[in-house]
Amino acid sequence: MVGVVVADARQDDYPILYVNPAFERLTGYPAAELLGRNCRFLQGEDRDQEARQDIWQALAQGEATTTILRNYRKDGTLFYNELTLSPVFDAAGTLTHYLGFQNDVTAREKALRGEHHARQQLTATLTRVTDGFVSFDRDWNVTYINEAAAGLAQRRPEDFLGRNLLIMFPEIRDNPLGLAVERAKATGDLQNTVSHLPHFEKWVDVTVYPSEDGISLFARDITESHRNLAALQASEERFSKVFQASPVAIFITRRKDKCFLEVNAEFLRQSGYSRQEILGHTSQELGFWADQADREVTWQMLDGELAPGSREVLFLDRHGEPFWGMLSLIPIEVAGERCVIGFVRNVNEEKNARQRLLESEERHRRSATELQRILDLSLDMITTVAPGGWVISVSAACVHILGYTPEELSGRSYEELLHPEDREITHREVAVIREKQGSTSFRNRCIHKDGGVVWIEWNVAAVPDDPLLYCVARDVTRRRAAEADQAFLAAIVQASQNAVVGVSLDDTIRSWNPGARRLYGYSAAEAIGQTMMLIVPPEVQDAEREVFRRVAQGELVLPYESVRLDRQGQRIPVMSTVSGVLDAEGHVIGVSKITRDISLIQAAEAKVRKLNEDLERQLRHVTGLREIDQSIATSADLNVTLGMILENIRQQLEVDAATILLLDQHTLTLRCGAARGLSTALQDLTLRLGDGLAGQVALNRQPLLAADLQTTDVSPAWRAMLEGERLVAYYAVPVIAKGKVLGVIEVLHRQPFEPSSAWLEVFEVLTNQAAIAVDNAELLSELEHSNLELRLAYDETIEGWARALDLRDRETEGHSRRVTETTVELCRMLGFSTEELVDVRRGALLHDIGKMGIPDAILSKPGRLNDEEWLRMKEHASYAVALLSPIRFLRPALTIPQYHHEKWDGSGYPLGLRGEAIPLAARAFAVVDVYDALTSDRPYRKAWPREAATAHLRAGAGTHFDPQVVGAFLRLLGARP
Repeated sequence: MVGVVVADARQDDYPILYVNPAFERLTGYPAAELLGRNCRFLQGEDRDQEARQDIWQALAQGEATTTILRNYRKDGTLFYNELTLSPVFDAAGTLTHYLGFQNDVTAREKALRGEHHARQQLTATLTRVTDGFVSFDRDWNVTYINEAAAGLAQRRPEDFLGRNLLIMFPEIRDNPLGLAVERAKATGDLQNTVSHLPHFEKWVDVTVYPSEDGISLFARDITESHRNLAALQASEERFSKVFQASPVAIFITRRKDKCFLEVNAEFLRQSGYSRQEILGHTSQELGFWADQADREVTWQMLDGELAPGSREVLFLDRHGEPFWGMLSLIPIEVAGERCVIGFVRNVNEEKNARQRLLESEERHRRSATELQRILDLSLDMITTVAPGGWVISVSAACVHILGYTPEELSGRSYEELLHPEDREITHREVAVIREKQGSTSFRNRCIHKDGGVVWIEWNVAAVPDDPLLYCVARDVTRRRAAEADQAFLAAIVQASQNAVVGVSLDDTIRSWNPGARRLYGYSAAEAIGQTMMLIVPPEVQDAEREVFRRVAQGELVLPYESVRLDRQGQRIPVMSTVSGVLDAEGHVIGVSKITRDISLIQAAEAKVRKLNEDLERQLRHVTGLREIDQSIATSADLNVTLGMILENIRQQLEVDAATILLLDQHTLTLRCGAARGLSTALQDLTLRLGDGLAGQVALNRQPLLAADLQTTDVSPAWRAMLEGERLVAYYAVPVIAKGKVLGVIEVLHRQPFEPSSAWLEVFEVLTNQAAIAVDNAELLSELEHSNLELRLAYDETIEGWARALDLRDRETEGHSRRVTETTVELCRMLGFSTEELVDVRRGALLHDIGKMGIPDAILSKPGRLNDEEWLRMKEHASYAVALLSPIRFLRPALTIPQYHHEKWDGSGYPLGLRGEAIPLAARAFAVVDVYDALTSDRPYRKAWPREAATAHLRAGAGTHFDPQVVGAFLRLLGARP
């Protein structure tokens, strides 16, 4: 709805002559209380408005203007009024009246101001309030009051703190203020009310904010505006109708036929018609309505069918061009005839501005949301502290800085958080800032919720006449540690004996420690500002520039050896370590070069290399002897040991070729045992004792040196081999052990050769190793032959015992041999080693050896054994143990004789073992033993078919037999023809 006001411009105070009903509803005043008064009384005490200056300027110049005012209704409530002020002139051009159009834009302005207020809240810690502000707990005990609120009672804030408001002013309990507080406490919702405080003779506009621990309220003194509103009501009766020319398009239409009676110049300008073309015609005839529905709604409003009001309508001008107008209609009488006065305000620009405003609001809303998100992510803690050190408010950053939530810190004293050793300095800084009313920065330590210590950097500001301190705190614990690290690093650099040089990215020396001065001879003043080429020889400058480039690009360069020049031009071998110097963002801003003089190190390394070479030779010698010893002790292959000896001779004595010839004691001939370094095969070489160089060495038992083979008498075949291999020198020694010649070792060279004493000493040691190896091999061969004969004798004895058992019990003749062969085959399938299979074979052959202790009457009884006889029969397993255990080499074979009658389910004998507690060899033998018994003829039955016997084994798997062994045995049978 649009309120219309007409004011008299011919009087100094511009009194109101007319208001329409919409203006009465807008302000809450009847016309009688408005007429004769100036509209400014609606602003009450709120006169410090920029819009008032705009209005005065327009009035002074007789111009139109549009602005927004903060007005107050009769009930004291605030509303924002968009005022369009238009001057009206008479025919002579004299300003006679002002026509004002009033729109309630409170919702829009509150939204804009609310957004502005929210942005201020997000970008500032606290803003000072000019209205009265009071905080009290739920029992009305005052916890805070500002000077403005205390001033309402003409008192000071300290007169209220800690006191009960209901005791001080009991009348407020039942007035609107007290009731609003109780509603806020009950509902938890914000409350707003206007209340009269008779104790102070004040009218106040009160906003109540509830919280969990109390109430906060803002109070605005509206006493003067309330009085002005009351005075305004007296002028409503002076209302008069005014219709003068105005910048707003105005028309008068007769209701009965809808014809235009009058229009003003602005209407003609907006419509594009002349006065003659409009008067006497209807809007329908002139085609003003872009949408006929708008026309119907408009006249329904005039007829009372719809509530009256202003509405935006899309009109068409004479040329069919659309434009938006804000249409307001007022029923009037003209010369006793019912008419309508209409106001059309072109709102094209306004609609565009509103659209821009909506877009701006959305942008601002997004900006505010983004700003809030950024503040929520801020690592700084923003807090407000009251006198006495009480925390009034604190941002969410306190959680990650101190471990407390804002709710835990609000209302507490900051002294509780201070480190005991930093309280004095903190009190001193706070006292200074309160005294000087400025800002300061300092650091102190606070105690984290978990008990740890946090270093805080404070930026504190105090505002004149404001008791609060506004603080921004940042956790600098890591920064302080980094600063300490930097101080330590600087001290280390200065104390370092190495040269430490800092270089900028343009290769200019920026820092030069004492170590660099000692190494290069330049002082820091002489070096700083020079390039690194000052100390780099020309031949390595390109390489140094490449290293510098790589490090500057962030690459990792390993320490490297280089050369530097000192002040006198002396070359210094150095070890250089180069690394990038990074800024806080990790960008390379310079290069650090650490170098140390390695002259002494290089000299020491040369000595060490020489010692290492000698040591390595000795180590190879000792290692070779050790390897030969191990081969002699562990290897049964003489060829392997001899080959190892010859390799050691070649490596340690640096000979080109070496051979070892072994003497056959029966044929007295030498044959090649091993050869290294020759491409000619010597396996078929045979020499009689005394023939050739080697035969003479073996016969004479003396070393032989042939320094020049070209002049030495050798066989044609030997000469051809020497020439083919290009061998020119020869040395040989006999291999003798226990006074017996075992062979000859020969070494040959492709260069002239003269052995030294050290060389001969090493050769002698290796020759002795060869003698031991050959002697041991012969002894081992003889021992193996003896063991083989002994083992054959053992096995023949065991087989004889097994045949004796079969002869005693003719029903099982051949049984031992068959089950032995099958059991060995089955155990091989089950993964037994060769050595284990020997014991399996012996155990299988002797599995019934214990029956030698069973009487023939029981053993050969044709019928079933009685219980006593059966118990005696079961003792044959124990007899086997007693019989065989004294024989040491048969003890490992006792497994089958002792346990082959045990059963998988534990029902067997002699010990009743169960499952895998029964040795695997015994489990395997049990399956083979039963199968052989079932498939062999007996006097009392024929042999079972193979299928029936295997079915019996399957049936007994899991009770009598090990199921896995049965499966393996059946696979073994399946593989047999």
